[in-house]
Amino acid sequence: MGLDKWIQSDKDREKEPKEPEVNISDKKEQKTKKKRPRESQKQLSKFTLICSNSKCKYQKVLMKRSLESRDKICPKCKREMKLKR
Repeated sequence: MGLDKWIQSDKDREKEPKEPEVNISDKKEQKTKKKRPRESQKQLSKFTLICSNSKCKYQKVLMKRSLESRDKICPKCKREMKLKR
């Protein structure tokens, strides 16, 4: 096996399609797109839930826009939890 097939001539290199160049402004737009999810975090609210059962005393903190019915149920004793913002 010779090395001729591994070595490319200048003519072969010219035949290969070149990758399109990326503008600097496109890179800046991509960076700003990454920052947008952080802006959505400002809309989140912090909810502190405490189990109403005095023996259980389970607590959890959630960061959500709104609470669902399943969030209010204690995973230990299956009772409804009290909401404390």
